[in-house]
Amino acid sequence: MESTPSIELYGTGSPNVHKITLALEEMNIPFIFHKVNIRAGEQYTETFKKLNPNSKLPALVDHSVGVSIFESGNILQYLATRYGNGKYLPNQNTDLKGHTEVMNWVFWQMAGLGPNFGQFYHFSHYAGEKHEYAIQRFLNETTRLFLVLEKQLASNKFVVGDTYTIADMAIYPWAKYIKLIPELKHEEFPNVYSYIDRVRQIPSVDKVISAVEEDQKQNPPKPPTEEEKKWMFNVDGRSTKA
Repeated sequence: MESTPSIELYGTGSPNVHKITLALEEMNIPFIFHKVNIRAGEQYTETFKKLNPNSKLPALVDHSVGVSIFESGNILQYLATRYGNGKYLPNQNTDLKGHTEVMNWVFWQMAGLGPNFGQFYHFSHYAGEKHEYAIQRFLNETTRLFLVLEKQLASNKFVVGDTYTIADMAIYPWAKYIKLIPELKHEEFPNVYSYIDRVRQIPSVDKVISAVEEDQKQNPPKPPTEEEKKWMFNVDGRSTKA
């Protein structure tokens, strides 16, 4: 009789959640997945806020330690430290330089590529009114960040050298959506496009992304209604009402 996995992951179909499923699959960590309906405001329930007081996804619980972890970069660092045996994040006590180089790029994604790409997509696809200043501002910054990544990949198989690390798990789920931005063409970003194809060939990555693609095929995402947008974008924190 199989024991119940000690890991529970709370999320939805977003790049930040895919980071964690990539890590769990690559590290062969059994887990239970709980889908949180952000369009219905489930992230603002008192039950969920006990896991993540910031009401964002993903959140992870490791019952073997009795700890709840939030912020995707922090979850990646935790999983690599506890379960990765130094393979996906060098031990800072024995390889501080390698550890720091990986974390440089995890934080680069957390502070730069994810937020700016997300804001660009929000203003270009979700905003009721098109604000050209906002669209162009976030497109410019997203472009600049992809150029930073393009340069880094010119001399590296993966983001940090020749080894697949949590830096790649953080960056790949966002980088692969470069294809959604017509302005960012293959000709200008050949290293990024090659990197996306190379990472997809990793068996654990292909398994996760294939499952995501199949789910999207079976359940095509629908544009959010105005009521759903209130839960997704317009809760100001003073109450849990949209």
